[in-house]
Amino acid sequence: MVPDNLARLGLTINKGISKVFRTNASNNTPITVQGKALEEVDSFTYLGSILDNQGGTDADV
Repeated sequence: MVPDNLARLGLTINKGISKVFRTNASNNTPITVQGKALEEVDSFTYLGSILDNQGGTDADV
């Protein structure tokens, strides 16, 4: 559904660089785009802070 809605708006998902970040999620079903599961990560950097999947932002870049 998401790719269909994005296509209608003229947007695309780049499967090569898109990643999934879950925090406190009970549903672990893989998120797929055009049949390919997106890579899941345990942390990511956003605006100078490193967020992890435990909900923490203790580390800064």
